[in-house]
Amino acid sequence: MKRYLSILFCLVFLGGYAQPAAQSRAAEIVGALAARFRALKAYEVGFSLSAGDYSVSGGYVVEGERYCLRVGDAEVFGDGLVRYEVDRGRREVTIVGVGGGSRNLLNDPVHAFDFLDSGYEAMLLWEREGKAAVRLVPAAEGAISSGVITLIVRTSDFRPLSLVYDFDGEAVSVTVDSLRLSGALCPSFDAQAYSGFEVIDFR
Repeated sequence: MKRYLSILFCLVFLGGYAQPAAQSRAAEIVGALAARFRALKAYEVGFSLSAGDYSVSGGYVVEGERYCLRVGDAEVFGDGLVRYEVDRGRREVTIVGVGGGSRNLLNDPVHAFDFLDSGYEAMLLWEREGKAAVRLVPAAEGAISSGVITLIVRTSDFRPLSLVYDFDGEAVSVTVDSLRLSGALCPSFDAQAYSGFEVIDFR
């Protein structure tokens, strides 16, 4: 009986210890990832996206708070205040004001990997073979972006490898295919380049 009680005590003790340790390691990974991207002045990311039977490749360039993003035939330009969404197939430009705070790569690529002070709580799911998976859950008074995010990072240099956005059971998976410093300037939205497109302004 004493032996069983000792084993039970150890399990309870170690279980109570493991959770804070996992949270601490998750916070360390999230902080290192944010620091890496905050230090970059300009960079390019190539990615592959899948949701159900749908898949598409894309990429974006970030320069400061400005970005230009391409997904399939769609283009998006943003400066942290205004977002221009170009649909070449429908020949439409949609303009929306943005308040910031989103951590969704497709909504705000500038802050897609910066989860510090974002309203998300981080928990380490696993760490092995030079990789770690962190689950980010909106806090009770939460993150601006809805849904749970699962992030996989290479721990040798804190390079993001993939993201899964789970919106009430509907998952969108993003694989980061490339990440490199960019010498190219991120272009701003040029209305003349889309002459003849219908403009829908929601600002």
